[in-house]
Amino acid sequence: QYSLVRDVVSALKRHRMHEQQFLHPPLLVLGNFGAQARMELRLTAGMFQGMFPAINVHRVNLNSVRRCLLISYDAESQLLQFRH
Repeated sequence: QYSLVRDVVSALKRHRMHEQQFLHPPLLVLGNFGAQARMELRLTAGMFQGMFPAINVHRVNLNSVRRCLLISYDAESQLLQFRH
C-alpha cells in the first residue's frame, strides 16, 4: 500500500511543503537489516544506501536534517515497510 504526495499534502491541515526540504538528502535509517542477514537483505540494504549520499555524522548539522527515510524489514512476513 502507498499514498501519493499530493494525497498526503491535500490531507494536511497546515501545508508545510516547500522546495528547500528537498535540497538535502534524507537521513536513511535501516531497521532489521543486521550483519548476519541473508545475502538478499544485504544486497537490498546496499541498494538503498546507494540511492542516497552518505551523511558524515561528525559534521552534519542536525538542524539541516529535515527528512528521514525509515526502511524496516519484517522477517516474519518478509515485507519491507517504508516511512518518509
